[in-house]
Amino acid sequence: MLTSAALSTKPIALTWMRRVAPLVIALPLVCYLVLVVTYAVNVPWVDDMDAFLSFILGYSDATTLADKVDWLLRPNNEHRILTAKLSAVVMRALTGEVNFRWLVFVAFGFLFGTFALCYRVFRSMNLPLLMFAPVCFIFWQPQYYLTSLWALTGLQHGVVIFLTLLALYLLSGSGRYRFAGAILVQVLASLSMSNGLFGWLAGAVVLALARQWGRLGLWLSIGVATIVFYFHDFQNAQGNDSSVSFFLHSPHIVMAAFFTFTGALLDLVPVSNIFRRSLLPTLFGLLLVPTVFWFLWRMNWPLWSRHRSANAGQQRRRYFFTGCYTFLFVNAAVVAILRPRFGYDVMLVSNYMIYPALLTALVYLTGLSELRPRLALGRWVRTGLVVSLVVWSVSYALHWPQIAFRKQMLLTFSYNQKHNDIGLGPNWGSPFADMVRTVMRETVRRGIYRYPTGYFTPYETRVSSSTPMPADPNLNLHMRGGGYDYIVETDVDALPQPVGQAAVVIQSNQRTYLFPSEFGYRPGVFYLGRPVRTIWAEVINPILAPGTYRVGLLTPPVRGEKGVNSPIRFSNRQITIP
Repeated sequence: MLTSAALSTKPIALTWMRRVAPLVIALPLVCYLVLVVTYAVNVPWVDDMDAFLSFILGYSDATTLADKVDWLLRPNNEHRILTAKLSAVVMRALTGEVNFRWLVFVAFGFLFGTFALCYRVFRSMNLPLLMFAPVCFIFWQPQYYLTSLWALTGLQHGVVIFLTLLALYLLSGSGRYRFAGAILVQVLASLSMSNGLFGWLAGAVVLALARQWGRLGLWLSIGVATIVFYFHDFQNAQGNDSSVSFFLHSPHIVMAAFFTFTGALLDLVPVSNIFRRSLLPTLFGLLLVPTVFWFLWRMNWPLWSRHRSANAGQQRRRYFFTGCYTFLFVNAAVVAILRPRFGYDVMLVSNYMIYPALLTALVYLTGLSELRPRLALGRWVRTGLVVSLVVWSVSYALHWPQIAFRKQMLLTFSYNQKHNDIGLGPNWGSPFADMVRTVMRETVRRGIYRYPTGYFTPYETRVSSSTPMPADPNLNLHMRGGGYDYIVETDVDALPQPVGQAAVVIQSNQRTYLFPSEFGYRPGVFYLGRPVRTIWAEVINPILAPGTYRVGLLTPPVRGEKGVNSPIRFSNRQITIP
């Protein structure tokens, strides 16, 4: 009777799992999509101005096809960014302007393409859909929010990852058209970011494993030609020669950086000092890398022993995984060699976090493919679920307030750029600031770019007024710092509640700057809805023009609430910039 009852409940359990699986799979994707839609803003940041706005001016003014092609292919810093530029050109042709919020959505499309490739590989295993859940939670988490919400990084890293993996996926199968498509896709990947060049090596490994020697020769020939073209007119290598010197002087740091980078998915204490912060990622990298090499040996030793035990579908997956690991490990090695000289924390910067997330997801998929005949598969899936859910939940807890504040910061700094010709990255008086001022003015004049509205918009005229407002003797502001910045803070509970989005106002007779308050984005306030008890903001001195500035506050009333005091008030405190 007990056996009969157990057997009767098994179909019910399987039916329930089939029904709930799509919801579990969709949850992290929908959450991430809502995050992007909510916090993407039409504000360029630092290199965006040169990569998109300066480019689109030059491209639009070019009178010949050769000049337009030159604008598309010429390098920006140490990268060619063809796909990013083409996205801006198409957007300008369709809408008449360049909108950075929509460029972020375009980048999200490439990110989704990479996820779709992983899903396609998973479906070839004929496993229950619920086993794909760890990939979803590993992939759709906000550690790499700077790749998802910054137009340029999204249209570099997201694009090159998708195109390279697509080329490897095409190479892993047979057929003339797949090979031709892989070449075209890989050429585009190479011209979209410099690490796309690593795809030629990864593809060569796949073709060598498949013993397709004729195609390998053609692949290498086109790859060499593409690499020569890529570097032939570079004028700025960003000091990579000093990175080589750093490697020769400190090879142990470079070696540790490689494992930290590959294991960065477990960057779960980002507010700690760099030693404590990097400890868990490094240990995870030390576990992950040998696991990958064990899988590589397991997948590829039958090829060299002439004992092929895999079916056609599994063999294609083995080619694909091997190519992906080659691409990701070469990329990790290059980053570990070239970047630690800027500081070890660069190994854990949000711009790069998509790579360790993808690596971990691929390791999980490889385990599903290789361990399937073994009883260890169930344990593998349970471990994947635990790790992915921990990373997903902790990442949202840590980074959601940062993402929300970044939107506030970009909107606030767009005010400074609009009214002072500076604010979106460069320092006052620098050549970069001169370029940005010219480009922003010209794109706004032509209607190519439009500044967004923000919490300050209803008060923009009053804040920017040249008529000085009298100081409020009841407004007491505390200031500390100097040099790079000043920290400005009100007394605790000095302002009537509720306090919402707010900014510190820095005003001279000629200019007014805003700096966003960060207190509302501290976890206790952000998640628990606790009152904003103080205004706390960092005033960044290098963007200020020389002069003497009064210090005040902008505290717009919360929506649905009536403001008790004037939203714009000044204290008796001053800042002098020499």
